[in-house]
Amino acid sequence: MRFFSLSAPVCALSALLLCSCHSAEEPLRGLPLGIIGIEEPVFVMPFETPFAAKIDTGADTSSIDAEEIRLIQRDGGKFVSFKIRQRGTQKEHSFELPLKRRTSIVRHGSQAQPRYTVMLTVRIGPLTMEREFSLADRKNFKYQVLIGRNIISGMAAVDPSRRNLTGAL
Repeated sequence: MRFFSLSAPVCALSALLLCSCHSAEEPLRGLPLGIIGIEEPVFVMPFETPFAAKIDTGADTSSIDAEEIRLIQRDGGKFVSFKIRQRGTQKEHSFELPLKRRTSIVRHGSQAQPRYTVMLTVRIGPLTMEREFSLADRKNFKYQVLIGRNIISGMAAVDPSRRNLTGAL
């Protein structure tokens, strides 16, 4: 009888756990992008060709490769003037956007680097959104765009073994 009394709670708990696991897809139901890979095509408006972007769950804020970054005063506000040149197409766009904030980025093994952030409109898969990007010189990095948690949190789960799940580059 003792064996039966110990196994009844174990059986009840097992049944409860099995019933609560409807499917492996269940946790993705609330994520608009579902599963994305470690590299995804990202459209940065107004560019017509996507950038290959690295998905970085360790980065708080997304980042983009920018040139000629200058802080300017205009109409009583602070704005950031900069250019983005897409490596593959060599298309270039100039921007003058309101300064969102100043931040410091700390890379492993190096000193804090001050950066300006602005709001940019991007499209990943079917979703178009306006999100904060820090402006940085990324010419020595493989990817011009780094997508951080400010974009992927609540939007996607990341499978680091896969690439380009939202579309082809």
